[in-house]
Parts: sequence; C-alpha cells; structure tokens
Amino acid sequence: MNQNDCPRCRVGRLRRWEELSDEEQEIVKRLPASAHYSAEERMARHRWCTQCWHEDSGNEPQQV
Repeated sequence: MNQNDCPRCRVGRLRRWEELSDEEQEIVKRLPASAHYSAEERMARHRWCTQCWHEDSGNEPQQV
C-alpha cells in the first residue's frame, strides 16, 4: 500500500489541500472536523480522500 492510498476505502488517493479543486475544498469545509484541529492546521497538514472523504491528520499509524 502506497502512503498516498486511502486507508479507509483503499480506492482513493489522499490529497493535500492544494491538490483539491475549489469544489472539493468547499466540501471539506463542510465536513465535520475534530475540535483538536484549527481550520488553518487542517489546510496545512491534513489530507483527504475524495472517494470516501476520509481525513488523514498524519497521526494515524502507518502500515508497513
């Protein structure tokens, strides 16, 4: 499994904020967010799968 593959659906690819289209960014803004992360931190550090909308904070354990 590639580090950019979605760990939830295994179909999509995790993409950074800059890689999302304007429409996809609007969807992400409407997704429920953990209270642990500010909007700025989410945009700077998190990645999203546009197939299942899994949000990766980078804190999940990596599979080897």
